[in-house]
Amino acid sequence: MIINNQKFWNVFRSTNGALSCAEALAIMQVSSLAPKGIYVELGTHKGKSCLAACVGLKPGTFYLVDPIFEDNEVCKELAETFFAWPSTNIEKILEADISLNVIPKFEANSLSYVMVDSGSHGDGLPMQEAKLLEDRMVQGGVIGWHDWNSQFVEVMEATNYLVGTGKYEYIDIDWREIVDFCEFNHLEDGTNKTWHHTELKHPQFFAALRKK
Repeated sequence: MIINNQKFWNVFRSTNGALSCAEALAIMQVSSLAPKGIYVELGTHKGKSCLAACVGLKPGTFYLVDPIFEDNEVCKELAETFFAWPSTNIEKILEADISLNVIPKFEANSLSYVMVDSGSHGDGLPMQEAKLLEDRMVQGGVIGWHDWNSQFVEVMEATNYLVGTGKYEYIDIDWREIVDFCEFNHLEDGTNKTWHHTELKHPQFFAALRKK
């Protein structure tokens, strides 16, 4: 699923966060594969990746997790973003907490989609998150990981662990098609408020897994 709506891209690019338009398109595609149900985003920040996921997700409940939600100004910005591009078929619930406290609240085989982009991506956190999520995804459930194949090597170690259990497989992402779409529609026109790897025009630090 790819969206070619100028209003959406205006809202997305004006939202602060370390996410490229190419990565957003990849998130749209993999989130559309997730079954209807309960969704969780670990490390929502200002909502940039949530905007992309809601394009692909089916109606459901989306738990957005980030300790910065203790700041009322951040919550106000988030509300303004979601008002500018509403996804009325998805209920959003904010959790002002860290991933390791929130994941255990969910039962086994209960989550349909999870986006992981929390903390420092080091100090053992990605592996702890992977092991907590391992048995909490439904069959066909999708886990997306940002900052994959980057300087944050523990992220790839975590995804490789899950694949190594035999319970998960990588989802193929056609980055060539995505980059071509970005180029043709001039999505990275200099207005995207992202701060990571700005020396690259189309960062692709994202991977996704599906539970078998």
